[in-house]
Amino acid sequence: MRMRGRRLLPIVLSLLIIVLLCFSYISNHLRDSSSLPVDSDEFLLQLHDETPSVPGLRAPAGPLLNLTDFDYLLPSDVCRHVDKELLAVLIVTSYAGHDSLRAAHRQAITQSKLAEMGLQRVFLLAALPLREHFFTQAQVINEQTRFGDLLQGNFVEDYRNLSYKHVMGLRWAAGECEGRTKFIIKLDDDIIYDVFHLRRYLESLEVSQPALATSSTLLAGYVLDAKPPIRLQANKWYVTRQEYPHTLYPAYLSGWLYITNVPTAARLVAEAERVSIFWIDDTWVTGVVRARLGIPLERHNDWYSANSEFLDCCVRDLKQYSFECEYSVGPNGDNAKLLIEFLHHVEKCYFDECTKRPAGKSLKNTCVAAAKSRVPEHGLAQVKPLQLR
Repeated sequence: MRMRGRRLLPIVLSLLIIVLLCFSYISNHLRDSSSLPVDSDEFLLQLHDETPSVPGLRAPAGPLLNLTDFDYLLPSDVCRHVDKELLAVLIVTSYAGHDSLRAAHRQAITQSKLAEMGLQRVFLLAALPLREHFFTQAQVINEQTRFGDLLQGNFVEDYRNLSYKHVMGLRWAAGECEGRTKFIIKLDDDIIYDVFHLRRYLESLEVSQPALATSSTLLAGYVLDAKPPIRLQANKWYVTRQEYPHTLYPAYLSGWLYITNVPTAARLVAEAERVSIFWIDDTWVTGVVRARLGIPLERHNDWYSANSEFLDCCVRDLKQYSFECEYSVGPNGDNAKLLIEFLHHVEKCYFDECTKRPAGKSLKNTCVAAAKSRVPEHGLAQVKPLQLR
């Protein structure tokens, strides 16, 4: 019995050492957990192991706002591969599980075609939360292997973490693309946009307002003026007085799509490090942070439609009459294919193959919207013309 006990002693000691090493490893990785954003308790540590090493990868990215252990799960070197200065890089905010939306963007206009136009595109992602059961990190990695257009941070995907993603994208574009791009276009993955119109605008901006194009004060898009915080608790955008004590937000740009450049983005990122983070990202970055820097906003509200139905009708009229679309930016109305149809048809206008809409034929007068929700199972049906605004 004594001999058997002596033989077991080294095994027991070895197991004890392994347990202590595992405990030390876990403690080191969780040491800064108090700095993680929403859902930090669900943070997927295994992502670090699942993410393949990338040849030539730089040192860790360093802190992002109050995230002391921030790093890229999937980095991007899109700007490093360009052989001449880009006109613009598109940074597209996307939920990691929105692979179908990203596929629609790529089908609407490929990265190679964007490159021919002097553009490149990167999708901004975060780590998948444990509650995500329909998409995995392995699928994200496979997507990156196929397309190479993802930039994924190690904070968790959550609506209240969009400010981290927004600043991550601006910081990446300002740092990685400095000297490699003139402009930055920030947009959301569920937005329809006329990339041909945007290209013409940026080219004209260089000619008509060269000082603005190269300045550190370029922010252009849909301006929202002096909006009050929503204090209704049942609302998705409910903001407490502790989160934002003031009665009005500063003027800010819609996060649907806006245009900036490297010097301006760098200023916004640097100033964001000095300000308490606020979870409504476009309000915070292009409103609160921008206002501290005194950067004016360039208003292009006429580009935008709040109705996906108008963009549906634009496609209809481009097919039938080759009429120009009155709008260049708008929501996709939960129809991922609308971006594909829209871009495939507005391209003809870029080559001057469509005509101005005739007087009295504006979309507000001619667009008939289709119902996008089921008709109630009781009551009397009524058909009335709907005036879209």
